[in-house]
Amino acid sequence: MAADAAAATQYVTTNDGVRLAYEQAGTAGPVVVLIHGWSGSRKYFCHNMPALAEHCQVYAYDQRFHGDSDSPSHGFHVARLAADLRDFLQALQLADVTVVGSSMGCAVIWSYVELFGLQRLKQAVFVDQAPLQNRAPDWQLGSKGCYDAATLAGLQKTLAENLEAVADGNAAGCLSLPLPEATMQLLKQETMRCKPQALGQLMADHAQLDWRPLLPLLALPCLNCVGGCSGVFPPEGCLHIAELAPDCCSVVFSRANHWLYLEQPQEFNALLLDFVAKGNAARPKRAEVA
Repeated sequence: MAADAAAATQYVTTNDGVRLAYEQAGTAGPVVVLIHGWSGSRKYFCHNMPALAEHCQVYAYDQRFHGDSDSPSHGFHVARLAADLRDFLQALQLADVTVVGSSMGCAVIWSYVELFGLQRLKQAVFVDQAPLQNRAPDWQLGSKGCYDAATLAGLQKTLAENLEAVADGNAAGCLSLPLPEATMQLLKQETMRCKPQALGQLMADHAQLDWRPLLPLLALPCLNCVGGCSGVFPPEGCLHIAELAPDCCSVVFSRANHWLYLEQPQEFNALLLDFVAKGNAARPKRAEVA
């Protein structure tokens, strides 16, 4: 493990030799690990880490192909990202962890549970992700933008030709409430650091994975946060998670979009801290944040 003092960036190395960049805040309390989504980075949690660190030990890392982490020529699979999460938790000897996945980060958690069980995990939080992104004969609640072979090919073409258009489209589709201009620039900058081909290959794997059969096996408390104005998924698709997972409660952020943790950080941070402390005790099966 190495550290860059100026940027507060540290690194762990996975079992296939890939360096994952991370930062840590908070010196005491429960352990929370934040997992960003496709084309993001740990910096997407810039409005969450300081508040969470007042009560928790908080870790946020860049998944391979993102941020300051390595971009190898292999590993374009959610399962490999799940193995990276395992390696990350093992390297830092983290236990009783509340894992928080945003978008594709949810799939990383589900893949982790499928491959490695509940080792080192205590609870899980899912942020605006449907259990299947593609559409299927029995499922029409997947992604609004990338949901079959044709829309995937279109996304991959745009990635190859104009990554900036993808970055701008992310912001347009993932936000309903205004963010500070500095935050908007940061989000775009982080997407622009990604390699287009890697993003395209990773999305090809992510979009076709169906996690519905796994969700009933999630034997840990789960909190499911849904953007009521999500431009990425129909809310009903994301709410389906709590219908399948046995100990899962949903909270709909009625005014927010896919990046609800950025749009309403105070509400999200308070909700997350309450869940970290209490799990789903006395929590209704479904609630709403105005």
